[in-house]
Amino acid sequence: MTRERPFSRRIYALAELFTKSAYMRFDEAQTQDQRPFRALLIRGWIAYTPGRGFHMTREGRDAWSNLHTTDITRKNPSLPLTAYFDATAYGLDKPARRVHVMTKRGAA
Repeated sequence: MTRERPFSRRIYALAELFTKSAYMRFDEAQTQDQRPFRALLIRGWIAYTPGRGFHMTREGRDAWSNLHTTDITRKNPSLPLTAYFDATAYGLDKPARRVHVMTKRGAA
């Protein structure tokens, strides 16, 4: 699997427009910011079909889907947080309080 470049805010907003409608007319495309438009064209995430307009390609739909379905949970949440976060500064590195459970003597 190849790693996709992240969506910028502008690319995200433009890609979202393409998810809401099948085609975007040429004159409508001219009203949009051309920087994310160019990025989507270069990445192959949108294409132009004469007579219909611009549309999201299969690669674009896959990238959009990957953005929304990527699992970001940790495999082992008991490991410490990233080294860029200082837990001591927030008082979070104190050991957990131990609870002693009293049992009846002679219980099996």
